[in-house]
Parts: sequence; structure tokens; C-alpha cells
Amino acid sequence: MAHPEVLITIILYNFLLIAIGFWAKKRTNNQDDFYLGGRGLGPWITALSASASSSSAWSLLGVSGAAYVWGLSAVWLLPGVLVGYVVSWTWIAPRLMEISQKTGAVTLPELLFGDFDQKEKIILLRISTIIITCSLIVYIAAQFQGAGTAFSSALGISQELSIIIGALVILIYTFIGGFWAVSLTDSIQAILMLVVALFLPLVFMLVMIGGFGDLIFSIKAIGTVAEGRLTGVHTGFMGLGFIIGTISIGFAYPGQPFVVNRFMAARDITAIRRGRIIAIGWATVIFGGMILLGLCAKVAYSTVADPESVLFFVTQRLFGPVFSGIITAAVLSAIMSTADSQLLAVASSVDRDWKGGRGTNISSARIAILLVVIFAVILSLSAPETIFVRVVFAWTALGAAFVPMVFSKVLSWKVSSIAAGFSVVTGFLMTVILHQFPDTPGDILERVLPMLLGFIILNCSRKSWF
Repeated sequence: MAHPEVLITIILYNFLLIAIGFWAKKRTNNQDDFYLGGRGLGPWITALSASASSSSAWSLLGVSGAAYVWGLSAVWLLPGVLVGYVVSWTWIAPRLMEISQKTGAVTLPELLFGDFDQKEKIILLRISTIIITCSLIVYIAAQFQGAGTAFSSALGISQELSIIIGALVILIYTFIGGFWAVSLTDSIQAILMLVVALFLPLVFMLVMIGGFGDLIFSIKAIGTVAEGRLTGVHTGFMGLGFIIGTISIGFAYPGQPFVVNRFMAARDITAIRRGRIIAIGWATVIFGGMILLGLCAKVAYSTVADPESVLFFVTQRLFGPVFSGIITAAVLSAIMSTADSQLLAVASSVDRDWKGGRGTNISSARIAILLVVIFAVILSLSAPETIFVRVVFAWTALGAAFVPMVFSKVLSWKVSSIAAGFSVVTGFLMTVILHQFPDTPGDILERVLPMLLGFIILNCSRKSWF
């Protein structure tokens, strides 16, 4: 049975999120408000909400779990993430904000394919809707899986009930408040995640391990040879492939509709420039902290039944029930801040993109949100998977589908509608196909080849091969 302090902390936190949803409803009068917050986000909310949206249960549970299992080779996850942040915030974000404000585009597909004639645009938008919906249902199911781990670890309730409770809370405030609710709650959640990722690993390392030098020495002393090596079980060219494949996770960042819409919603270029510093700093602390936590746990505890619950495992042994409640709330923050944004991205795609970018009504978007939640809950309950695997797959699939087109838009490439369609479909389907095969080092083929093929197709179009 859970401690009353833990239960009270979690209940109060979730009521706060729902209250924000009702407050945000007063600021939601039209589609532009519901989907992009009236394009009025300042630097802090732009940066924190975009960062929290891209950092799901994978960030706190998956990354710490990977570090616990992999050993020192998990450090490559940090530069992988930062590559995506730096490229996106430095070169992609300003241009997408500019194009969005100029064209009035509300969704990423609408921005990418808005220049084609109406018939071609509708086809491309509908293809995008299918890809976004399929990918994000898988992604959201992973978040519900993480919610199950959080609630069951903290409250002692079943995984199934935990998933349903987490889904209901997310559904309520997203359903009610739209983009404003999502952005504000994401910002609060980002701050809570930051506190946990900064405080917990440092205390753990200094108190139980003795410092960073002792940590590295201990991992090499007590772990296997592979766990003490920066390339893990891989050597030579296979080791290089592992590094490239792991870093390549960040390449998909500009292709995530639920992240890119923050760029489109930014108030002005100043919000983007200031937000860049905030976002990159936040990501460094979050991912660096979780890698550090997993490595410390590897030294301190020889056996953790579920590596993706190592955060809860450590917390319960180091701190009292109140802090355990805060940790649980932080994990739920990571889950909710991603799931709510993804729900909104699916809703906007189903509501607007499927209808050719025409304005419809908010009611149909809310129906789409409800249906996606139902499908994601069913998938999470019927086909559980590790958070790390499921999230990275969906993330990679979206990146392979849309990143080449994002770059073509930023660079003002003139490409044909046929090439655009081939690029998007090839990237997505190749990721799905390669995911079925045994892993290569760092999953380099799955994370690099589909996106590369998309770039090649678009470049051929520039040379009038399409």
C-alpha cells in the first residue's frame, strides 16, 4: 500500500494539471488558439514545452534503464540528443516560424506541402495523417506503459489500472484546454523534471559513489569488459557503427510534429533565439542526469528486476515517501508532457490535414483525441513493450518520413509532389521494415538509411529526375 504522502502529492499534482486545462479553455476561442496558442508563446514556454514534449518516459525511465544495462556506452545518448536540439533550434526553428506565420499553416504537413496544387496537397496531407496517427499511437502507448510503471511502483496498484488513470488525466486537460493547456502544463512538467534530473543523480553520486572519478573506476572494476567500454560489446567498425547509430537518434528531432509546432507557435524570432539557450541547457541536464543515475545505480545495486524502474528503485532506498511522491510526479510529467502534445498533433492532423488544411471545428478534434487515447490504451494493455524500444522506433519513423522534407523547405528546394510523396512514404516504410530485422550496432541501418533515402529522392527531384 502506498504511503499517504505519496498519494496526496500525486493527487494534488494531477488536480493542478486539470485546473490549468479549465483555465486555458477561457483562452481557446478558435483553431489557431487550440492548435498553436494564438502563435503567442514566449521564449520560456516555447523552450520548456518543446523540450518536455520531446522528452517522454523514455528520458527518465528509458535512458536511465539503458545506462544501467549498457554501462559507459550509454554516454553517446547525450550527444545524440544534443545534435538534434542544436540543429533544430539554430537553423530549423527560425525558418519554420517564419513560413508558418507567412502561410498561416497550423500543422507540420500543412507547412511542408502547402505549395503544391490542391489535389496533390490533399493526397500528401492524407498520407501524412496516416503516418502521424500510426506512429503516435505507438508512441502514446509507450507513455501509458510508463504511467503504468510509475503508478504501480509508487501506489502499489495494478499496471492495467495505472495505465487507465494516467490516460484519463491526460485526456481531460488536453480535451478541455488544447494548446494553451498543453504548453503551460508541459512547462511546469519540464521544471519538475529538471529539478529531479539535477538533484537526484548528484546526491546519489556524491553520497554513495564518492564522485565522478570513483564512478568510472567502479564501473570498469565491477562490470563486464563491454560495460566498461565506450562502444559496449562492439569493436572496430562495428563500434563506430554503434556510435553513429546512437547519435543518429537526434537526427529525427526536426521531424516530430508535436515538437515542431512549438516553433510554429513562437511569438517572434527573439523567442526562438532565447528559447534555444534554455532548451539546449535543459536537455543537457535531463539526459546527462539520467545517464549518470543509471551508471550510479549499476555500481550501487547489482540487481534491479526491471532496469526501466531504476529511478523508483533508487528513490525508495535513498529518500522518504514525500520525495518518492515528487519523483513519481516527475515521471508522470515526462509521460504527460509528451502524450498530451502528441494527442494534439494527431488531432490537428486528423481534423485539418485529412481535409486538405481546411478549417473545420474544435469538436471534431476533440473526438479524434478521444479515439486516439482509446486505441493507445488498448495497444498498451494488449501488447506491452519496453519504453526505450517503442519510443525510439516511433521517433525514428517520424523523423525518416518528415526530416528530409523539413530540410528541403528550410533550404527552399524546389521538389515535385511525386518526389515529396516518395520521400515521406519511403522513409516511413523502410523504418517499419528494418525494425523487423535483427538489430545492427546502434540500429544504424534503421536510424540512418530510411532518412538518407528520403534526402536522395528529393535531391533527384531537384535535378528533374522526377
